[in-house]
Amino acid sequence: MKRNYARYVAGWATVEASGARPEKLLCALAERGIAFWGASPPKEFSLTAEIPWRAAKLVPALGASIGCEVRVVRYHGLPAVFRKLRHRVALVVCLAFLLGLLFVSGAFVWDIRISGNETIPEGVIRQALAECGVDIGSFWPAMSQDQVRNSMILKLPDIRWMTVTIRGSHAEVIVREKRTYIEPVDEGEYVNLVAVKAGLVTEVLALRGTALTEENRTVLAGEVLVAGYATGRYGTIQGLTRAIGSVTARTWYEMTIEAPVNVDEKTSLETQTARWALILGKTRINFYKGSSICPADCDKIIEEYTLSVGGLFTLPLTVEKTVYSPYTTQSVEALELREELEAALTTALAGEIGPEGEILSARFTASGGDGVLYVTLFAECQEQIAQAVPMTAEEILEIQEKLVTIEEAEP
Repeated sequence: MKRNYARYVAGWATVEASGARPEKLLCALAERGIAFWGASPPKEFSLTAEIPWRAAKLVPALGASIGCEVRVVRYHGLPAVFRKLRHRVALVVCLAFLLGLLFVSGAFVWDIRISGNETIPEGVIRQALAECGVDIGSFWPAMSQDQVRNSMILKLPDIRWMTVTIRGSHAEVIVREKRTYIEPVDEGEYVNLVAVKAGLVTEVLALRGTALTEENRTVLAGEVLVAGYATGRYGTIQGLTRAIGSVTARTWYEMTIEAPVNVDEKTSLETQTARWALILGKTRINFYKGSSICPADCDKIIEEYTLSVGGLFTLPLTVEKTVYSPYTTQSVEALELREELEAALTTALAGEIGPEGEILSARFTASGGDGVLYVTLFAECQEQIAQAVPMTAEEILEIQEKLVTIEEAEP
C-alpha cells in the first residue's frame, strides 16, 4: 500500500515497443537499470511495460538501441494530473478558491447543536448563546469558552454547568440543569392520611399513626384513614405524630366524552408544488415569487439540505425545499371514531388512578342525539386513596386536651 501511494505521487508511464523483436525493450531497460513492471504483449509484434515517470524521457534512445518503435502510450499518477491542469487555468483558480473558502469558513460557526436540556427550551438557550457571542457566523477563534460559560450561567440561573466544544464549523453545546431536590419531610409537622376519593378499602398499612378504618369498609372522600397520633395497648392516646402509611381501595368511575356526529377528515391530493430557496449564512434567496405563507387547505413540509461533512466542516450554504401538499376534507361518521374516543377515555382514567393503580374491569357504551355522539366508560379500579394532609390547629388542640385528660385520670 505504501509503495503504490509513493508510485502515485512520483508518477509512471506506460510505454509500447513495436517491431520484429519487441522483447528487446525489457533487456534495454535492465541494462540501463530502469525499473519496469506489468510487461505484457497486447498484440503480435508489440510489448507494453510500465516505467517510472523520470525514465520516460529515455524512450527515443531505447527505440534506436533495439531497432523498434518505442513510444509513451499514457502517463499516470499525480504529475499527470498536474500536467492536464496546466491548460485549465479557470479550473485551477476555482479549485484554489473553493479550498481557500473551505479553509476560511472553518474559522466560523455554521452549525450549533444543543443537548442535555430537559426543562429549558432550546430556543431560549440559542438566544442566550447569541447574546454571549455564540451564533451562526461567529468567529470562534476569538471566543473564550470560560467567558461564554460564565455569561450563560448568569443569564440562565437554572443551568448548573455547560460546555461549548467546537470542531471545525460545528459548535456542540452540552447543558446540565440544576436538579430539583425534594424538600425533606418535616418530622415536627403533624399529618393525617385522608381519603382523596370514596372507595371500598381492601388493604390498610399504617407504619406510623393510628388506623381509623379497616378492610372491607366503605370510606368517603375527606375521611381520615390514619390519624396523626399514637395509641397505647389499651387505645389510650400517647402523643401526636406524623401519620405514615397507605390505604388501597376499590373505586368506581363513570366518564363520558362527546364528539359531533359528523367530523371532517383530510384526504391528501396527488398534486404537489415544490419551492426552492438558498440560504447563505443568514441571507435567504428565494427562487419563487410571492409569499411563503401556506395557502388554505394545504399542508406545508420543509426539508433542508446543508453542505457539510459530519464532524469535519459545515459550509454556510443550505438548500431549502418547501413542499405544498393540497388536501380535501370529507365527512366521516363519528361512529367510525369510537375506538379513538374509547382510547382517550382509557388514557384519562389511567391518569386519574396513577401509575400504581390498576383497572380491574371496564366497559363502554355509546349513544347519539342532537347531532352528538356520547361514549361512556364504566370502570372498576384498585388504587391508593390516602393523601397526607397537615392537621389543623383545632385538631391538634383537641388531641392534646384528650391527652391531658388521660394523664390526669391515671393514678
